[in-house]
Amino acid sequence: MFKFLAIPAVAVSLLAVPAQAQETSVLFGHFKTLCGDGAGDSQRALVQAEAAGWAKVPSELFTSDPQNPFENVTAMMNAEDNGDLSILMVGSMSESVGPGASEMDMTVCAVMGGNFETNTAVKPDPRPFVQRWLNMDTHPSLNDQGMMGYAFNRDGTRLTAIRPTEAAMTQAALNGDLHIVMMNDEQLLEGATMIMYMRPAF
Repeated sequence: MFKFLAIPAVAVSLLAVPAQAQETSVLFGHFKTLCGDGAGDSQRALVQAEAAGWAKVPSELFTSDPQNPFENVTAMMNAEDNGDLSILMVGSMSESVGPGASEMDMTVCAVMGGNFETNTAVKPDPRPFVQRWLNMDTHPSLNDQGMMGYAFNRDGTRLTAIRPTEAAMTQAALNGDLHIVMMNDEQLLEGATMIMYMRPAF
């Protein structure tokens, strides 16, 4: 599971300069604006990123990588004032959502950031910002391989945690109301920090 662990290798080819500390989480701000507020709507995220001046990344950087987990991907990048590089990635992939679970097609809206020359993670750590926004515990089925994840139902801006069982996750998916937010819990993705909003594609 978690095939997206290979994604940061693609970003090494994009120029970035050393990151500096900052008081707020720019990465979380991008994620919430582009992916979180739109419940993972990929087209909405692309429109907003383009309007904000983000640049489109050539798709060949992803399609030529045999470890690329996306079945299709559109990516855009933004050079931050502090020298970090932020990358928006939207598309789909097949993922299992817990240990021993079968794979399902997922739509993905993700924002990744860091310095890909020096493997310097973004500062401050965006994990507390994600936790405060969701206001729930991580789901045990999604905590694996250096990743942590939240599973919830959504009614507008109201987010309700899904019970900590794989059966409850499956039921939510079949009901069309499974929302997942994933991120790396140790900032070890080759210096990158990634936050993803995932939904079943069916």
